[in-house]
Amino acid sequence: MSYGISGREWKLMRKINLLHVVCNNEFNGTERYVVDLAKNLNKDEFNVIVATPLEGPLSEVLKENNIREEIYNNGKKYYYSFKGLYNLYRIMKDNKIDIVHANAKFQPCIAAIFAGVKLKVETKHGIFYSKKQLENLSILRRMYEFAKQYFVDDFIATSENDRETLIKYFKIRRKKVSVLYLGIDFYDMEKRSDGLFIYKPYNPGTEFIIGHIGRLTYQKAQEYLLEAFKIIAGKYEKARLVIVGSGENESILKKYIEENSLGDKISFKGYIKDIYREMQSYHAHVLTSRYEGTGYVNLEAMALGVPVITSNVGGATNFFTSGVDSIITEVENPVSTAQAIGKLISDEKHRELLIQNAFNTVKKYSVQKMADDTSAYYKYKLKPHSK
Repeated sequence: MSYGISGREWKLMRKINLLHVVCNNEFNGTERYVVDLAKNLNKDEFNVIVATPLEGPLSEVLKENNIREEIYNNGKKYYYSFKGLYNLYRIMKDNKIDIVHANAKFQPCIAAIFAGVKLKVETKHGIFYSKKQLENLSILRRMYEFAKQYFVDDFIATSENDRETLIKYFKIRRKKVSVLYLGIDFYDMEKRSDGLFIYKPYNPGTEFIIGHIGRLTYQKAQEYLLEAFKIIAGKYEKARLVIVGSGENESILKKYIEENSLGDKISFKGYIKDIYREMQSYHAHVLTSRYEGTGYVNLEAMALGVPVITSNVGGATNFFTSGVDSIITEVENPVSTAQAIGKLISDEKHRELLIQNAFNTVKKYSVQKMADDTSAYYKYKLKPHSK
């Protein structure tokens, strides 16, 4: 859908007060999306505030980019407290907020109703259920997901696949789900890396570095990555796996590595600030997620010249074409993942072709296009006839 608005119509509108709300203060994909929008929305059209639950790493990023932060003192991350929601209500009232844009949870939209906010939207950064879970949701859970649409004016899905999932499983009305693609900041990536779209050849006989960047959680399903790597390690003596990130599954994953004598071939690096240069050291990047949104890391790897292997979840098939610009594997299937990795190790021409084609794919998804599309969306949704 196109969200066009004429210059004359815009001149009749005042500057828009926009509040982005996040429920943690780390700097992962959701928070990057918020920062990218805050940086790139037109400052003559929008006053942007980012509301965070408490001070943390995200606060430093917001300060570096001169983005206003309001801490709503939630007392915890990931879930909203009554105190936090009341403080959000006060922030909305005090700043005469026109749009509340919730990220990762819908509860700020409830506070926005009481504050009289004109437009309440939530971006669905993925559907946080596996396919198996979606097909076996309890009646109460389905009712809960269905009821959200009565507190939110519109949902933003980051892919057509996610929109159809919301409609099919949660019975969200089609007219209440819009699709806006994510984008990446090529300029920032180039500054923080050794350059974009660099082809790094693999020379047989040297180490083939398989990288994985992500939280160590049920969602990311790293246990299947380890099973796939065990298969690969038995065939390719020079294969190595690097895992970047932390999370509640770290001890389980390390136990598997120890039990299968893979410790000399797998390394954990925890949190790394200079993530782009780290990624450029890989010969491939692999995601084995059970569910995912767009997966910023896939787009970033493509932009840096690193071939992508990703499971068939979220918007994978909306963005990528398996065998052309990436390899899309079966979900929860370590054999499928191992076959994909083996293909990249054994067929350098195919690996080079994926890298070249990935450039033509990823260049369509710039952060400025995302900001322009989102700006047009906001203004369109605020127009009286759009209700």
